[in-house]
Order: sequence, then C-alpha cells, then structure tokens
Amino acid sequence: MPRLIYFLITLCVCIQPVFANEQKRISEIKVHSTSELAEENTNLYLKKYQNTIFSHRQEQAISADIQLALQAVGYYNFESELTYSSQAQVLNINLSLAPAFHWQSIEVQIKGEGSRDLELSLLLDSLPIKKGEQIRHDLYSAAKNQIESALLERGYFDFVWSQSALEINRALKQGTAKLIVDSGVRYQFGEMKLSGTSKAAHFITKLAPFRPHTKYDAKLLSDFSLALNETPYFASVKVYPLLKLRTAGRVPIRVDVTDKPANSFEVGGGYSTDLGAKFRGKWNKPWVNDFGHSFNTDLNVSQRKQDVSATYTIPVEDPNTDVLRVLGGYQLQDDLTDGVKLTAWNVQLQRQWVLQSHWVRTAFIKREHERSEQTGLILDTEMLLPGVSYAKKQSQGGMTPYWGSEQLFTIEVAHESLISSTSLTKVHWKQAWLRSFQERHLVILKAELGAVIAKDFDKTPLNLRFFAGGDQSIRGFAYQSISPKGEQGELLGAKYLVTASSEYNYQFLPNWRAAVFVDMGTATNDFEEKWAVGAGFGVRYLTPIGPVRVDHAWGVSKPSRSTRLSIVIGPEI
Repeated sequence: MPRLIYFLITLCVCIQPVFANEQKRISEIKVHSTSELAEENTNLYLKKYQNTIFSHRQEQAISADIQLALQAVGYYNFESELTYSSQAQVLNINLSLAPAFHWQSIEVQIKGEGSRDLELSLLLDSLPIKKGEQIRHDLYSAAKNQIESALLERGYFDFVWSQSALEINRALKQGTAKLIVDSGVRYQFGEMKLSGTSKAAHFITKLAPFRPHTKYDAKLLSDFSLALNETPYFASVKVYPLLKLRTAGRVPIRVDVTDKPANSFEVGGGYSTDLGAKFRGKWNKPWVNDFGHSFNTDLNVSQRKQDVSATYTIPVEDPNTDVLRVLGGYQLQDDLTDGVKLTAWNVQLQRQWVLQSHWVRTAFIKREHERSEQTGLILDTEMLLPGVSYAKKQSQGGMTPYWGSEQLFTIEVAHESLISSTSLTKVHWKQAWLRSFQERHLVILKAELGAVIAKDFDKTPLNLRFFAGGDQSIRGFAYQSISPKGEQGELLGAKYLVTASSEYNYQFLPNWRAAVFVDMGTATNDFEEKWAVGAGFGVRYLTPIGPVRVDHAWGVSKPSRSTRLSIVIGPEI
C-alpha cells in the first residue's frame, strides 16, 4: 500500500506541469479588419480578455462580445475567425464584414411646452445621428443623453419619454431611431434659501442673475456661482436647485456659502536675478463693514527693492465689476537700476469697471513724490497724474498656461500748473501672445511700445521714463541697463521704448521644457542708437505655482558678448 501511494503522488507531480503547459494564456489580442472603426471597437470590447486563459468557454464569450462590438457600429452581417498562437500567446481575430447598416429614418420630437423652446429646437438640429449615416449605438445613446441633459438644464424636470427605440431591419439592412419625449412644463426659479448667516447676504441676493418667476436655466445658476466665487467675501460657494421641493411650477434654489476669515495672512519668498532673494507678506481683511468694503496690504522686501502698499476697496454696484479703490504705497530702490538710489511714495484713487467685452477699464488720479540720486545728481519731483488704462488677460491651463493673451494700454497726463514738476503725456502699450501646438510645442511672443512727451524731460520722474533690459525685457542685459546715458555714464531714462521677444519651448519630459529665445529693442530719445539684441537658451521646470524658468542669455549686440544667467518663477503671462 505505501508503494502505491508513493507511485500516485509521483504521477501527480509529473503530470501537473504538462497540464500547466497546455493552458493557453492570452498575452495579446490582434484584430484584423478592413474597417478601422470595427477594429477599434472590437479591441475595446475584448481588452478584458488579455492575460486570461483561452478555453472553449472563453472562445464562446469572445465570439459573443465580437458580435456586440460589431453591431454597435453598424456591422450586423459578418464572419469572424479566431486563431491562437501558442508560441507567441497571441489571439488573432480576422473579421470579414458585409456592408454596414445605415439609418433609414430618424424621428426626434419634443412635445409639450418644450416644443416652443428655441434652444431645444437648435439642439435637435445638431444631434450626432443623421439619416443615411452608418448606424452607431454610441451616437444614438449620446443623442438621447443630450436631449435629457438639455431638458434638465432648461428646467423641464418632469419630462417623460413617450418612445425611445433603436430598431433594426435585417432584411433591408437598415435601422430606424425614434426619440419622442414629452417635456412637461418648464419650471421657474423659486425662493432663494441661504444656509446659515453671512455678512454678505445682501450681495448674494444682489448678484443673482435671476429673480423669482424667471424661467429656470442652469447656465444662470453657473454664472451666479462664478460671480459669488469671484467676490472677496467667500471661502467656498455652492449653488444648486432643490428639485425634491419643486412645486407649482417653481423650484427653490439653495445657496451654501462659507465666509472668509476676518483676517488672513500670507507669507512667501522667491528669487530673481534682477531683484535677488525676495520676501513677501500679505494681510487681507475681506470684510471691513456692512457695506462690503475690504482692505489689504502688501509688503515686498528684496535685496535691491523694498515696497509696502495698501488698498481699500469700495464696491459701487457689483463688487466684481464696479469698484472704487484708494491706494497708497512707499518704495525704496537701492542700485536696482545701476547706480540709482530712489525713494517714492504715492496715493491713488481708482474707479474700475469690467466691461461686457471682458476688458478692465481703470480711471485713476494719483499723487506721487519721487527722489532719486545718481552719481551725485539729485532729482526731486512732484506729480499729479490723471489717466486711464485698459487691460485684458485670457489664459487656459492655470499656472502653466498652454494658451493665453495679455493686453495693456495706459495713458496718463500731467500739467505743471497742477502740483507737477512738468507737463507731460505718457502712453504705454504691452502685448503678449502664447500658443501651444501638438501638446509639446509652445510659442511665446511679446511686444512693448511707449512714449513720453514732456515740456521739460529733465524734470520727469525716473519712474515715468523708459528703460529696457532684464529678465522680463531684453535678456542678456542687466535690469534697466538700456537707456540714454549722461556724461558720467549715468542712466537717464528714455522718451521712447520699443521691445519685442520671441521664444520657443519644447516639452521633452512631463514637467520639463527646453527653450530658445531672441529679444530685441531699445529705450531711446532719438532712435539713433544701435538696437540691443539678446539671445539664448534655457530650461523650464513646471510646478503648481508656475514654471521655474532658468535662462542663459548672450548680449549679442554688446561688444563684449557677455552672458547673464536669469532665474524667474511664475507663468509666462
């Protein structure tokens, strides 16, 4: 008996590897077809069979899924052949397809109040299924989902499908689609319900783009939520309809908001070649009184520049699009512009509007005092400057944009009879353009123009004159080093400014880009100087706070052809 048991155990051990070797593991599935759509959909359906064992039962399941995959894209008549290669562990599927079935008729109809809704009528004209086209089940489902989504977005919460069917006539090799829905009534906005208490309850009601009895539209809710988020008052916002409480043709709206803290503080730091190491502190007080006034201060300290500023904001009508601001600030520069020491203070009154075209218009009047010292020359100026600016910034991609544009135009004037050292007019224009191509390629173009027309240019403050050069201007040149010079080599600043920059980035790793660039321009009084040209290369490391940009640039137009290394953190525009 022991010998018999020993023999049976030995036999099982020897046979088991043979059975294991006979298992047909599917490492890869290859589908061959004359139709790319059929091939792609079949691969999608069969993906779940990879790394499984190919058996007779499995073969039947695969054949059933092939049928589902092909019928889903209109191929109801076909032949399939499955062959398994044991050596390569590959399942080959050859498909022979008869012509695909097409839509013979498509009937789409909205009954009830929705039949008179222009938005819904436009939707029906743009559905993804058309008579005569190849049958696709996914597009049929997409069309049905689009209709349902549009009905809900437009407030038809009680819609009912009278008929929704996809029918196939195999004899005629055609199909028909029927999508008939009764919209029911369109609901109106009902009572607005605020959760808890908020200091800004008045603005919540005021910013609502709808009133009770306005016909429901989900886009208005989205605009409302966005407007509340853009105010300085709320840390979080949630706006949604209370569908379970809808009655008598009205649906109440719930608004959940959390107020920002009474005081918040931010600290940060950084580094740039122009300014050196930097520290920043910020204090925000989003709610000063019951009228929605807010207050914030900024402190920026670097090796070459220190400034502090404060802003008091007063909403006029809409706190997002129409505000008054009172600003004040003090600035100290120590050799930021080569050889220049500067102190300045200013106070400013602004009125800012966001126009329907998304331009930000700012009318302002500012009073400023500046004292600068350079090679023993002291300039002490007083200015009263009314002006207006127009700005527009658009971008996609957050802190690492892949598309964007930025425009700024400013004009300001002064007259010597009104607390000003001289009469002048200053015009300044900036443009930036960013586009990406085929995911890896990025192009950035920038241009800047400026002019100062002054009765006595020598009495014009340095901060109103033009300089070029630096990380954000013409790379390869020191910060604000391009300017007309005096007899002792001091930088005087210019009446006119022209700069242009072009840069190309290539993304070679998920968070890394290589860059090449050319910058050129001048700050001049008469355009007789040779234009400055800088060129170089760099790398970009993409972070949540924006790209870290490291550039090595040559001053191509400088006799020495010297180079400069620059480091900047933040978005390109």
